[in-house]
Amino acid sequence: MRNRRFVLFAVVLGAFVLAAPAFGLRTAIVNQLFAQKLIRADVLEKNGDWRIDRGAITQVNGSQLTLREADGRIQAIPLSSLTRVAFYGHRLPVSSLSTRWQVLVTWPATGPAQSVDVQRVPGRSAPGGVVLRKAIVLQLFTDKLIRADVLEKNGDWRIDRGVITQVSDSQLTLREADGRIQAIPLTSLTRVGFHGSRIPVSSLVPHARVLVTWPATGAAQAVDVERLPKSRSNQGVG
Repeated sequence: MRNRRFVLFAVVLGAFVLAAPAFGLRTAIVNQLFAQKLIRADVLEKNGDWRIDRGAITQVNGSQLTLREADGRIQAIPLSSLTRVAFYGHRLPVSSLSTRWQVLVTWPATGPAQSVDVQRVPGRSAPGGVVLRKAIVLQLFTDKLIRADVLEKNGDWRIDRGVITQVSDSQLTLREADGRIQAIPLTSLTRVGFHGSRIPVSSLVPHARVLVTWPATGAAQAVDVERLPKSRSNQGVG
């Protein structure tokens, strides 16, 4: 069997996202939401709705695997002959998947798994942590991202990207790429950044493009400004 080496990433996922000029998912967000506590994520980008599921295989055959995820949810995921299976840089046949293996599966909401990244095989030692390959990053976390819902062991988190339509000290409202209007609470503790520099919440203005990270039951943790209106950019912020 021909082995093909894939570039694998855990928290260094952030390095690839930060390199994208139109998109600024900070390393801190990556470390918080896509580390060992990840359970699953639903990522909507302009080319469709994608799922990332992590868990232990309970059943598997040539056409489907079933995962038991960390919160107890049982998730069935279709497989096909085109599903790519890899274990720390080594390509494996789909038929090698077995029960009790810990895997990370990336799949479209309306089709079979695109990739199954094997993270742990019983009885075999391997580096720990969640592994998101460069290909997943470039596919789902670029300027095509609309929003993501990430469930990790500490709670449910949202990542929303769009243009501010209204903003006050306590709330901003986004118009996202698919037309959805999303209101998000703000507090004095919300961190606002623009190209690596901290700026006050009061700098947020309509027509700015932002990426917001926030818990499902609370105020925004971070607002990363991707683009300010030209007049605001020329005047500076702060």
